[in-house]
Amino acid sequence: MTVYGRVSWPPEAPKWTFLWELVDGDTEAIAFRDVYFKGIKVLHKASLPMIRVHYDSGAGPYKDQLGIGNMRVPVKVYEHVQSGHRHLVVESYHVISRYHIVNRWFFRDDGLIQPQLHSAGLQHNATHQHHVYWRFDFDIGGASNNLPLEHDPGQTTNWGYGPGWRPIRGEEAFWFWNRSWAVINKQSGLGYLLNRGEFDGKSDSFGRIEGAAVAYRASEDLKGRLGSRFDDEIYQHVTGESVDGKDVVLWYVAHLQHIYHGPEFEWHVCGPLLWPLRY
Repeated sequence: MTVYGRVSWPPEAPKWTFLWELVDGDTEAIAFRDVYFKGIKVLHKASLPMIRVHYDSGAGPYKDQLGIGNMRVPVKVYEHVQSGHRHLVVESYHVISRYHIVNRWFFRDDGLIQPQLHSAGLQHNATHQHHVYWRFDFDIGGASNNLPLEHDPGQTTNWGYGPGWRPIRGEEAFWFWNRSWAVINKQSGLGYLLNRGEFDGKSDSFGRIEGAAVAYRASEDLKGRLGSRFDDEIYQHVTGESVDGKDVVLWYVAHLQHIYHGPEFEWHVCGPLLWPLRY
């Protein structure tokens, strides 16, 4: 079963156009395809294929997927105004055992993309971490000639993209939490910057990476089949292949900490911010 919709927003003068879909089975939650901002392509696809949950008590671990089978109400698409900006919001609400989860994406009128994962409930009465995996298949101005960058705030070297911005030439995993990343089109200079969210935490021995830059391969787009409750298995896709001038996929991982204070039903949120560059 598949549910889907096409978006051209705002209706009076569209800035955002894309297709969203939610496919049951090997689900990757809501997937956004052929995402354009101001008529220029940004993403071939963006999705949330995997959530892994680790309890300090030793219970679990778990691997969760957001699909039609655990969705409690139809996908909502609506407009929201905040801080003087209009947002288009696409969201789904899921219940997995005792977890209540909202998968919410904001598309702002100035080009900001903000995916958020909201979680409430306890499977076990113990502190735990939700490791949330977003996959961004960028096509900045098209599928080719893209380049990923990493920014180190402690670095002053200029490789031609500004102080601290290092071009990533080959596939690599991201190990440091205090970084930002970007994908640019080498010819036009257009791009998108990815900043960590306020509550996105740090990697640990269970969720070991902050993300990765890999070359696009159709065979590696495994949707919900990637990974297990014990291992995200993203390392299998990091082989050192060139990503310089290629079709680039960025993985981003948030590590949402839920400290147990007793029985509760409190919402927690995580997710990155994706800002347009020169659009």
